[in-house]
Amino acid sequence: MVDCKHLFQEFHPGRFLVFASLLVFGVLLSFKLEGVLDCSYWVVFAPLWLWKLIMIAGCIFGIRSYILQQDIVHEMGTVADFQAMLLSTSLQMLLLSFEACLCYKLTTDPSSGAEAEGHMNWYLVFMPLFLLSVLSIIICGWGWKKERPLDLELLFSVNMLQFVLLVLRIEGIVLWSYQIILIPLWILLGICSIAVIYYIALTAVLLCTNDILPSLRTPRTAASCLYSLANFSLILFLGLLVTKIDNPEAESHSFIAIFLPYHLGMGSLVVSTFYQKGGNPWWFGIREEFCLFLLKKFPAIRVYGNISYIYGYSTQETAIPVDVPITNTSDSKNSLPKVTFSNVELPD
Repeated sequence: MVDCKHLFQEFHPGRFLVFASLLVFGVLLSFKLEGVLDCSYWVVFAPLWLWKLIMIAGCIFGIRSYILQQDIVHEMGTVADFQAMLLSTSLQMLLLSFEACLCYKLTTDPSSGAEAEGHMNWYLVFMPLFLLSVLSIIICGWGWKKERPLDLELLFSVNMLQFVLLVLRIEGIVLWSYQIILIPLWILLGICSIAVIYYIALTAVLLCTNDILPSLRTPRTAASCLYSLANFSLILFLGLLVTKIDNPEAESHSFIAIFLPYHLGMGSLVVSTFYQKGGNPWWFGIREEFCLFLLKKFPAIRVYGNISYIYGYSTQETAIPVDVPITNTSDSKNSLPKVTFSNVELPD
């Protein structure tokens, strides 16, 4: 069953923007590393620039709406949402600083002597990430106090050690292989795998009982499959990438082939955003759920967003035999043929 109405209601626009940007960025980066795409790294990072630009614009419009409508803010009780938007934007700015420094470092020719003069070393490149990790720890404490969901904040807060090890390895202070350097990331992916397996087991138990509504069976099943596919695809991608980096002279897969599991994992996460209800109502000052705002601005979408499709039935099941007599008595209900109809909800 495909319920378009449910997909609209459970859509998470923020995560969709993040995962879609990372997906396009991965495609461009694989082509760049393989030599197929001859352009600057500033062009390769364009999807990430677009992601940050949209987030900053959304924050500016949200601040404007907050200032102009103070009475509505206190009535709605969304001060915590506004504060969360500001904190999230500060994280995005630090992440943008790191990406800009990284692009500058990658586009600088080592033979030009810029690195020897100390204009930009890897410590300075990763400095925004160190600040980002510290700020993420503070935001996580605030989020747990306010009982708010944590996404990027939790990810960056637990990866501070990983950033330190990467800097030490790139600068040549430690000469360990990247399989050892990425141990914190391996541990994080292992924890995610355990969480995914637990979610799949819980979904299987709920599907075997009557404790879950029929309308939630398909979303839970789809989310379980998508999360498991994304997790194991990213583990495979990281393993292939580490093998390629540790053995650059050995014959191995091309970067395009190595990034295929990454594309599959990010594609699964993009689809999973249609099963993750949430989002901050203060982005762009809409002050309501994204689905409701979209339906108000574009009423024609209601025709497509309020329809449920049921498939998988053969024509033999839906056909009514013509040789069966139909009587008018109430006792003949059990003798009538059983017909399976597919219900289609009418648009609002």
